[in-house]
Amino acid sequence: AEKSWGTYTVIDTAPEAMTVRIKLFAGNNMNYHSHNLRDEVWTIISGEGRVVIDDKVIPVKQGDTVNAKAGVKHMIIADTDMSIIEVQMGKEISRKDKIIYETEYGKGRKK
Repeated sequence: AEKSWGTYTVIDTAPEAMTVRIKLFAGNNMNYHSHNLRDEVWTIISGEGRVVIDDKVIPVKQGDTVNAKAGVKHMIIADTDMSIIEVQMGKEISRKDKIIYETEYGKGRKK
């Protein structure tokens, strides 16, 4: 699917997991969000950027892995074009399980 910030493609689904390839364009970011019912693990395949985890900014690059447990606020800001593999794990994987927060980081609530 195409978004204003890049693209995402579902690679695999299982009863309690989903794997997604994300392409995030330079200068863009995901929403600052959390989930109540699932954890997410991001592996940076290429590019550089910053991850915000509960208001802590962490630089990331190719080969880095980020864990966002259920309830933790998180987002990625792309400083260059980025390719990311996201694995979602939990008893219920649903778009409804997403809480979006206002933020001073990146472009804020961009969808």
